[in-house]
Amino acid sequence: MTTERTAPRRPVRMFRRVVVTVIIASFGLAALGGIIVLLGGSLGPEAGRVVGTTAVVGAFSVAVLCCAALVGRRAQIFGMIGAAIAVLAAIGVVWMTWYDGDYGDLWVALSRLVWTGVALSAAFAFASLLLLLADRQQAVVRIGLGVTLLLFAVVLAMTVYVIWWSDTIEGDAFGRFLGVFAILAALGAVIVPVISLLLRAPRPRASLSDASSARLEAEAARRGMTPDAFVELLLAPRGTPVTGNDPVDPA
Repeated sequence: MTTERTAPRRPVRMFRRVVVTVIIASFGLAALGGIIVLLGGSLGPEAGRVVGTTAVVGAFSVAVLCCAALVGRRAQIFGMIGAAIAVLAAIGVVWMTWYDGDYGDLWVALSRLVWTGVALSAAFAFASLLLLLADRQQAVVRIGLGVTLLLFAVVLAMTVYVIWWSDTIEGDAFGRFLGVFAILAALGAVIVPVISLLLRAPRPRASLSDASSARLEAEAARRGMTPDAFVELLLAPRGTPVTGNDPVDPA
């Protein structure tokens, strides 16, 4: 039984180790490059790009780790999608950092696409951390989790709208509502985990499996006893009289 439970988890542990190793290696190389540039001489545009690349790799590495936390759980597909989006968004931001070409309509469209990826990466990262609580049985935690994820979706949708169609927004009502929803989403992201920690999960009721119950009843019938009397006989100290059917010494 132990082998059956641990075998499926080995690929999960291996995948997590690979992800962590790749992230540490990439961030380490980026950080080393940033240190060399900062200590190597005068700071110019190229040095700023190197430092910016280091920051981008570090930030999106955290996002990938948050999404990878769901691997091995029911919502692991969500986490894998989020990790893939974070990697693509990081590549896009690094490309924008080093881009020296024409800043025309194509640049505007690609930059909007990249910023959409950034917004999706942040949303997937936070949502992945919250989805670690999806297996909690407390009603207040499950309801709070659902409401918070819904608020995240609303904030994400409004943010994407701002990225692509900001010229259609008139007045400050849209920004005010976006701020309200963002504050509520952040509030839920803090309160729901705290509530899950404060509320004790209900203890599972100990019960015999169907196979064990059947074996117990069969052995009790073989001895001419009721199952309750047989259990009492097994648990009672030697020499203690047992009520019920006339028990037979199990030895």
